Amino acid sequence: MPVKQVLRLALIGLLGAAYLWLGHLASISADPPLLSILIGLAPLSVSAVLLAVHSRSAWLIALCAAGLLGMLVYIDFLRANMAWVYFIQHAGMHTMLGLMFGRTLSRDRTVALCSQISCFVYSKETLDAKFFDYAWAVTVMWTIYFAFTTALSTLLFFFGPLSVWSVYANLLTPVIIGLLFVVEYAIRIRVLPNRQHAGIAGSIRAYREFSQQRQAKLPH
Repeated sequence: MPVKQVLRLALIGLLGAAYLWLGHLASISADPPLLSILIGLAPLSVSAVLLAVHSRSAWLIALCAAGLLGMLVYIDFLRANMAWVYFIQHAGMHTMLGLMFGRTLSRDRTVALCSQISCFVYSKETLDAKFFDYAWAVTVMWTIYFAFTTALSTLLFFFGPLSVWSVYANLLTPVIIGLLFVVEYAIRIRVLPNRQHAGIAGSIRAYREFSQQRQAKLPH
């Protein structure tokens, strides 16, 4: 692996670890630093802005602008309730992903979300029934994981120590997702040994490109 690529991956890893640690500190602190607040609000804010711009809808852009202005006006309130901000992002994102995966499950294995992504990566004609059965099972696995994570996050947030919830939501969740990708890849090469498989990074990139292409096809 080239030195530049190693350094880039190391930098990405350090920035990711710093982001997660700042999120953890902001969630458990009664007076979190302003930087952690801005970082905590960044994913939700950027997603809202991109959605509004992509939609080209004047009212949605105005609503987004009003929301950003509201966050600035009530920054002190958000600062005092950062745990709620992170909880809404964590539970909300996993709920959305669970619904997105789960709604594609049906008797037709080819419409499962992981099957659709596979068809995006490979030619559909090269995929057989066994492959679609496996892709359907992987879609079920991710659906169950997202539902379980949402439920556990909610239980820990409302009924457990805040520090325990924060460790799980801010620090352990990315690790668990990474392990799931590794385990899924190891199972895939054993269940489907005679196929060329996209690696873990390739699978993540394929999902991102598939999502971008699907969003581009949506009417504005």
